[in-house]
Amino acid sequence: MAETRTTDRQEKKYDFHGKINKRYCPEVSHDGHISINDLRNALQDDTNVQQIRRDFMIIDLRNYDLKILGYLTGNIPEYPNPVEFHISEVTHVTDENSFDQICESEGFKAYGNDDEKFSWWSLKIDERSIEAAEQRYLEKVFPNRSEEQKKKQDEFLNKFTTSPAFHIKESRYGTVRFSFPLNELMKTYTEQVCGDQGDPVLREYKTMFYKQEIMYVVLVHSPEHNERFEKFPRIKNEDYEENQIVWKAQENLIVWKAQAIGNAIEFKLILNEEDKITEIEPAQKQYYYVWDHVCLAFHFDGVLKFTEEDLKKSVTHCELSQKNCSIRNNLQQS
Repeated sequence: MAETRTTDRQEKKYDFHGKINKRYCPEVSHDGHISINDLRNALQDDTNVQQIRRDFMIIDLRNYDLKILGYLTGNIPEYPNPVEFHISEVTHVTDENSFDQICESEGFKAYGNDDEKFSWWSLKIDERSIEAAEQRYLEKVFPNRSEEQKKKQDEFLNKFTTSPAFHIKESRYGTVRFSFPLNELMKTYTEQVCGDQGDPVLREYKTMFYKQEIMYVVLVHSPEHNERFEKFPRIKNEDYEENQIVWKAQENLIVWKAQAIGNAIEFKLILNEEDKITEIEPAQKQYYYVWDHVCLAFHFDGVLKFTEEDLKKSVTHCELSQKNCSIRNNLQQS
């Protein structure tokens, strides 16, 4: 088995790129989506590590430390993996200044260079989504449970969903949260951007990672730009079993098979095969691990417009996380 893993690792070719992003945070990216297991293997290959470090040396960041590798290779307790979430709502968090600009322009602008102008949105995962994901996980590990066994089962998944991906009341990006049903955002995008070209196209755009965070970027674009983005794999409903992110267009939801739901693991998962229930026990200590999440990058020029009423209805306020993505905070941690 070990020989097979080594062979697989050698056969796979990677092309990582390092840079300082607009928030002054070191960022490494790779085209397409890479599973956490494959990323772990890739970053233990000196060829890939040297490639990343060369990029940072070019921009004069000579002391760049690939800290994520320590989190990826550390020992952690058993935990739920993968966990399947079905998400039908997305969120865009910003600060007060950008909030004023959104109101003035009556919508969301796309920012970036000519080829990469995007409006960024995250999956909104609430308590009900976590509860539903817990049931899917149980049905997968313990199919055909009796009603009695189901009644014996205590909640457990919320003990592991500790990463910022599940923090609804706070955010790393600001204090103003816009939330829209995915079908409403897609409908608006289709009408204003795609026009008569057809339905939006979703693709596996990038895997981006930082100190502890792994972000899977889903590109959403008009069919008009199929040729421009054809090198990125399309996300389809037919690829349900193989891919970690699936677009169910008929149901207007994203299926995300999360691989790392907790950045700080305090419990150990125990699968009780005899009683067909999951149990948890406190871990020996708090273990730090990577965490993954999904962002949707909508590609367009100009502004994606909404009525004043829809914008106001979509707004809630949240707390700014202590560990946030402000430029000042990132400079202090770099």
